[in-house]
Amino acid sequence: MQVTALEERAPGRRGRPPQAGLAAARREQILSSAAQSFAERGYEATTAAHLAARAGVGLGTVYRYFDSKREILDHVMDRCLRELVDMVDGQALLLPVDSVDCLVERICGFCNRLFGVLEDSPHLLRLVLVEANAVKGHGSRRWVRGEQELARLVAVALDDGVARGWLRSDLDADAVSRAILGLLWPALLRGLRCGPRGADRTRQNEAIVAMVSFGLRGQGAVPGSVHAAGSAR
Repeated sequence: MQVTALEERAPGRRGRPPQAGLAAARREQILSSAAQSFAERGYEATTAAHLAARAGVGLGTVYRYFDSKREILDHVMDRCLRELVDMVDGQALLLPVDSVDCLVERICGFCNRLFGVLEDSPHLLRLVLVEANAVKGHGSRRWVRGEQELARLVAVALDDGVARGWLRSDLDADAVSRAILGLLWPALLRGLRCGPRGADRTRQNEAIVAMVSFGLRGQGAVPGSVHAAGSAR
């Protein structure tokens, strides 16, 4: 006989009553453990059994909340990309600036915060730069969208510099913003392999200063004394 919803909620039924928020807590528990496992072991070497053991739950519990390990990676990537954007404070690039020197300092500050992620949360960068790109399909596409969001924030700042006459009027802000990030990713990958010193933060900042402050400066901009702004954390 079919059990009605009312009978399911009857006071005399066996078992413990459902705990409020248990499902959300279990999902978070599994995702947090998965992020650590993927960063330490690698996505391919991490099995669903590893995830369950790391989270302290049964294998059946993992599959109760997620259909596959790949779905777990997708959720982990979404969360990691949100954390990355928050940690580099990309919105700070959108704040008003009053000179080309200030613009360069703002962009260098953004780059320095990316290097700060390397020092403070290397597992986060390992996930988004290494593991996600090692998995074809949704994982890599998610990273592309995340990279596009970071580039968009830099491009907005560059467009503001063009509008104010500080940067060249023919500047392609989208292309330059991707070029700036393109200078950073190899350095960050070296940092993951060799430690933060291997990233050579100062050298990367100097290259970005040269690109933005001198190579892209508009004819009407007043020359300044911009150095590798914020090269020290």
